[in-house]
Amino acid sequence: MSDKAAELNAHCSCISVDEQKLDVEVHHLISNLELADIAATKISSMLSKSGVFIERAALDQMETLAKAVFTVCGTSLFQELVLENAPEIARHRQNISGVFYGFDFHLGVNGPQLIEINTNAGGAMICTLEIGASKNCCEPVGRSLAKRNMPDEIYESFLNMFSQEWRSFKNDPHAQLKTIAIVDENPTEQFLYPEFLLFQALFQKHGIKTIIASPDNLIIQTNKVCFGETEIDLIYNRTTDFYFQGPAYSVLREAYLGDLAAITPNPFNHAVFANKDNLCILSNQEQLDTLGIDSAIKEILLSHIPKTIKVSAKNEEFLWLNRKDYFFKPSQGFGSRAVYRGDKLTKGVWGQIKDKSYIAQKIIPPSKRTITVDGNELSLKVDIRDYIFEGTSLISATRIYQGQTTNLRTVGGGFSPLYSV
Repeated sequence: MSDKAAELNAHCSCISVDEQKLDVEVHHLISNLELADIAATKISSMLSKSGVFIERAALDQMETLAKAVFTVCGTSLFQELVLENAPEIARHRQNISGVFYGFDFHLGVNGPQLIEINTNAGGAMICTLEIGASKNCCEPVGRSLAKRNMPDEIYESFLNMFSQEWRSFKNDPHAQLKTIAIVDENPTEQFLYPEFLLFQALFQKHGIKTIIASPDNLIIQTNKVCFGETEIDLIYNRTTDFYFQGPAYSVLREAYLGDLAAITPNPFNHAVFANKDNLCILSNQEQLDTLGIDSAIKEILLSHIPKTIKVSAKNEEFLWLNRKDYFFKPSQGFGSRAVYRGDKLTKGVWGQIKDKSYIAQKIIPPSKRTITVDGNELSLKVDIRDYIFEGTSLISATRIYQGQTTNLRTVGGGFSPLYSV
């Protein structure tokens, strides 16, 4: 991180998010007053009101890395390799790319380092709202705001992405997307349910009928996925049963394997991009050489992905002895669940990890942001999420937190706007 960005993150105590503007923007999107009030209150609690500063070069490096990852993951040799050990359903492929990949970074001494990739990354709509509610609180923020995309431009890119997925699925450049189902288990109880309401409002403002449903609310009638009498064109999949294995996912399994609806993201997308075992390949020079990866792309990957290795009987002694240098993560994990920092690892937990599917990733300490809460200065951790579609950044934001892993519940923390300097 540049000295300027680091200095601002350490000493700028501006409040850059205007609560009133945020409330107005939520009510502008959601016409139902009661739902808008609920959403605005919950969204406000997810936000840190202080922005994070980053040098422009680091943002450029993040996008360059994303393009490199998409290039490699798009090759047949890479896909054959990662699909060998994936569930059978992941070998089925729909002609779509997958929406809202979340590339999560820490800022290391050598620039941004890719910690993980998520295929159903939440928060993009909330971060767009937060950008729209940013205020000119100091000169560096004002300069960044003058160059930013306005929310309507970002919303348009989201709409174009879903429409493109539908056109690709139908193999018809003129196909019109008419219905979307936003699907997650017990959606109204999800922490990010307010975001579902925002997406629903955005889609419906542009003539796309949108329902929010649990996977077991869907049925199949005459080879169509339906919610009641409504036929569903596209399913925006926010579930974390990545391979539709649970009993509630029978309709999604049948719909996916039979191409009865476009499902984005889907099991193929997860297996090729988000299985954490893939980082073991992308950070390994020998494996990249075996795949015949171009030297320029290989250099980008090795420079911006921390060394990641698969936990196995062959390396368990080495990893235990050097555990303080690693984070241990389940291959199919999400939301920082069952993630362990090596220096916090007990012998008992290690005994469980080494017999499961885990990766060990070199620790890249997160950068810091000093914020003021109730008159007290707090030094909190920062990670950066770049929301990606087909290798191109849609929006970049940060999450400010305290603790072993990223969370949105730290006092003074949460989603935060990102300002380049």
